[in-house]
Amino acid sequence: MWKEVVAIDGPAGVGKSTVARLVAKALRFTFLNTGDMYRALTWQALKEGVPVRDAGEVSRFLRRRPGWEVRLHDGSMKIYMGGREMGRELRTERVSKAVPLAASVPAVRRWMRRAQGAIARRGRVVLEGRDTTTHVAPQAQVKIYLDAPVEERALRRFRQLAAVDVRVKRANIERSVRMRDRRERERHILPVRHTPGTFVLDTTHLTLHEVARKVLELYARSRRKA
Repeated sequence: MWKEVVAIDGPAGVGKSTVARLVAKALRFTFLNTGDMYRALTWQALKEGVPVRDAGEVSRFLRRRPGWEVRLHDGSMKIYMGGREMGRELRTERVSKAVPLAASVPAVRRWMRRAQGAIARRGRVVLEGRDTTTHVAPQAQVKIYLDAPVEERALRRFRQLAAVDVRVKRANIERSVRMRDRRERERHILPVRHTPGTFVLDTTHLTLHEVARKVLELYARSRRKA
């Protein structure tokens, strides 16, 4: 067992990132944002002109060892490139559109699994993202799979966007969530599944703060059993 490690998994739009941040803050652990690691890799691939649709080219890019690095300090994860912290460039529309393509390359997922697992093994980490409970941190002290129906997840995303004055049709969001679910089910590598010891939490009727409290309760229970 990897002590002081909490892994949070679940489908798109279920609130993994928000819950993980709340749990990490409460425990004074570092929040490991696996999504930003994928974004950093995608950003560098695009910068170097690597066609992210071409699995062979992406695999060759990985063998050259991407130049960005992850630093953990005072409960936060920072990504640096050439000594400079990366920020807005990871959130551009171009990177956002390319991330799913890069992440679907088997070599990328294997590379990320090793990199993220190495960080998690240090302990005092909360990590979230697909594959965290199955392949990245299968020995985590606490493994959580958050779940909710597609309609509920789409509604949450719709409300998040509305709160920052982004106008989008709820039906379009639901269609996008369903498409992402299908892609993950059909993935040939690291398919969606639960592993022994993973707690499945239905978040349909819970606020994200309530979900975080339940995760903290599970963590406290696991410490008492240790």
